[in-house]
Amino acid sequence: MLGSISLFSQDYIYTRNNNRIAAKDVTIDITEVRYKEFNNPAGSEMAIKSNDISLIAFADGRLQFFEPVKKIVMRNEFNKNLFTYHLADLIVNNFTISYERINKSGKIGFEIPLSLGYGHYAQIDDIVNQFYTGLSVNFYPTGQGKWRFITGPGFRVGSAKWDYYSYDEYGYSNYKSNTGYFKLLVNNGVIFTPIKALSFSIIGSIGVRYVFKMPSDYDQRVRTTGGVSVNLSYRF
Repeated sequence: MLGSISLFSQDYIYTRNNNRIAAKDVTIDITEVRYKEFNNPAGSEMAIKSNDISLIAFADGRLQFFEPVKKIVMRNEFNKNLFTYHLADLIVNNFTISYERINKSGKIGFEIPLSLGYGHYAQIDDIVNQFYTGLSVNFYPTGQGKWRFITGPGFRVGSAKWDYYSYDEYGYSNYKSNTGYFKLLVNNGVIFTPIKALSFSIIGSIGVRYVFKMPSDYDQRVRTTGGVSVNLSYRF
């Protein structure tokens, strides 16, 4: 917005913190204003961000006002490191956390989980998890934002306890042994980010599980598997 007032002998730059700068040779760009100090015209050129200026009064009487520009958070400007606590895993006696790094475009994330099991008896699955880790590749088709869909593959490898009962001529017997397992999963879910540093997500998984060692009379080394995870993520 331009206007006219009585002539000045020099230009004046008025900042938003109520300072006044006497200047000359003022040059205005999109993001900054460059000038020389009026009392030191032979000195070096100075610069100030346009967003920090409220008004420039020119020596010829013109006035130029500057409106503050609000920062717009783009889809790829959300914090791209996620430290996640998997709340629902407590139901099956697992303490699970993960770290995810999202790439520059905001559309692909690489997540590494770490889970420690503290249960003694199988609740949902037929094995009791002791430890697992792995890798998930998470795709965000629409990038980062407040509400986003997430999908992608993942694998897990870990150790577990095998707890089963067998019946023979002496009755029922309980057997326990340690084993390892491997899972291939497809994950789908939604993630909600109300503020820049915090996200909530619900992820459903389905896939196949392979157990390395099982009793010979129990043919479940390969079987389908799945689950639901409710998560709280700190973004930084």
